[in-house]
Amino acid sequence: MTKVISSQTSNKKYFLSINEQGQAESCTCGDCQYRHRACKHQKAFNAEVARAAAFLSLKSKIAQAERDARAAARISWELSMGL
Repeated sequence: MTKVISSQTSNKKYFLSINEQGQAESCTCGDCQYRHRACKHQKAFNAEVARAAAFLSLKSKIAQAERDARAAARISWELSMGL
C-alpha cells in the first residue's frame, strides 16, 4: 500500500510504502533515498500507527471494565431484592 505525504515546507509530495503489518518501509524523500535510513516521515507514520493501536487497546479495556461494572451492579441489585 502507498500513502501520499505532503511536505510542510514546500509543494512536494512524498510516497510512503506501507507493509502488511501497517508499518512504513520506504519513502521517496531525499533523506530516505540517499541516506538509506528511516526518515522523519516513516518515523511519524509508524508512531501514529502505534498511538492508534494503543488507543484501541485502551478503549477495549475501558469498554470491558464498563460491562463488568454494569454486571456487578445488576448482581448487587438482584441480591438486594432477594432474587
